Amino acid sequence: MSDSLQDQLLSLGLAKDKPKKQRKQSPRKAAQTPSKKAGGGRATGRREPPGEMSLEQAYALKKREEQQQADQARKKKQAEDRQRRLLNNQIREIVKAHRLNSKEGEVPRNFMFRGRIRKIYVTPGQFKALNGGEIGLAYLSGSYHLLANEHCEAIKKLSAEHVVDLSHEAEDDGEFPVPDDLSW
Repeated sequence: MSDSLQDQLLSLGLAKDKPKKQRKQSPRKAAQTPSKKAGGGRATGRREPPGEMSLEQAYALKKREEQQQADQARKKKQAEDRQRRLLNNQIREIVKAHRLNSKEGEVPRNFMFRGRIRKIYVTPGQFKALNGGEIGLAYLSGSYHLLANEHCEAIKKLSAEHVVDLSHEAEDDGEFPVPDDLSW
């Protein structure tokens, strides 16, 4: 039993011979032998049937499509950013001209905006007007601005998400109804 397992498998026909290693060509010979097809792909020794593309062509096509999709997404995002900046500039002009915030504000007014509790400091007169619905709040670039209702409505026409809705706070009186089946 001097035959190795590989020799035994080869004699039974269950294994294939190792392919012979190809020697590397010298740079001089490699330059003389044509290794590329006219189409720019590698010479594989077999031809693709007409109508089918090579793997390299498929990868190039896929890469080109991905690049086009990325370009379209980038252009769409740039257009959205331009639109958002234009909208913010229009809102900024309204806020700049009609802002009622006071540096002497010392009374904190808490309110709910985008699912979180926020705080703004107002004067006692502004606190009463804000709770009474005479003035409103607008959000712009990380700050909250007190504005008269007509200016808040103008901003709401441009973008409703920039105006803080304080109406639901007035409806909530803090008392919860007691179910009929609950006995004390």
